Amino acid sequence: GLLRHNITRSRHQHRRMAAALSSRIALSAVPLPCVRRAVATSGSAGVEVVKRGAPVVVVSAKKDNKRKEERKAKNREKQRDERGETAAEAVKSPSGPSPFESAAAIMQSLTICGSYKDKTGEKLLEGKLMVQEAAEALWNAPFVCASHDAADVFNYGNKAALSLWGLSWEEFIGLPSTKSAQAEDGIQSERRELLDKAAATGIVRDYSGVRQTSAGRRFEMHGATVWTITDSEGAKTGQAVRFDAFTWLDTDGDEDVDSVEQEMVVTVRGEIVRRPVASASAPESTDAPSLSAEVSSSADVDAASAAVEEQAAEVRRLKQEEGLSNADKEVQIAVEELLQRKCTLAALKK
Repeated sequence: GLLRHNITRSRHQHRRMAAALSSRIALSAVPLPCVRRAVATSGSAGVEVVKRGAPVVVVSAKKDNKRKEERKAKNREKQRDERGETAAEAVKSPSGPSPFESAAAIMQSLTICGSYKDKTGEKLLEGKLMVQEAAEALWNAPFVCASHDAADVFNYGNKAALSLWGLSWEEFIGLPSTKSAQAEDGIQSERRELLDKAAATGIVRDYSGVRQTSAGRRFEMHGATVWTITDSEGAKTGQAVRFDAFTWLDTDGDEDVDSVEQEMVVTVRGEIVRRPVASASAPESTDAPSLSAEVSSSADVDAASAAVEEQAAEVRRLKQEEGLSNADKEVQIAVEELLQRKCTLAALKK
């Protein structure tokens, strides 16, 4: 009887052990009940606690994100300091690569420069430039430059062009070039005639015409050159324009009426400013001939022309012999002087 009791007891123990082992095996196959992640309902928001089967880990998402933003801000400030850029300028030029650095912009810059040389026999940009340098030089050029494709859709605009039309690179690229002029039939038909003439002859020089900004403010560009871009087989692939002076025909609501008909020019690094006013002539003397005659003599015009040529040669010397660029202060000062002399010459011719 005792032996039978021990055998029965042993069987019950084996059954209990087998049942417990089966339960553990079954539980190990179900991961969800084993490690449960729960967001704490008390304490600071955003604190996540990992429980059951692992050490408790507390992470503050808010503090972590704050530290990341602080690091990003410090990096942006460091990059601005390296470029010598102020915080205000950084707002105008968002962080990230400049538009001219994209592959598409570089290729279009080279296309514009090459087609201008083909049509005019002249260089659009001064000096010998590498590919990347040419793209940056055209972007910061002291003139407005834009181009559209064969479907009359803008595919390039430099810094001065975007500033004039009041659009970002993303807004300008892909915009139908018809939007650059008023929708009136007379203006659009005149614009179409210009483009057709440029397509037929290859180039149109000294063009003046009325256009409008994205805000609808009208301006008249002066001395513009419009040329057709073609492929290796001579087929038209687009057209481009460049000009360095224009006149506002109405105000933007924030300026005085005096700003209307004030001629604007593009300076170094694509900045648009009012054309400097020539200094007043010396007062008349009773014992000497007047220097402020209504009509300038040919000698005065010749002297002013020689002065312009002399200063232009100095700008070329700084770039070609000294190896300087438009970003250097010496070149900027020389270009400003060149603009002043050109202004004087234009006044004498009038």
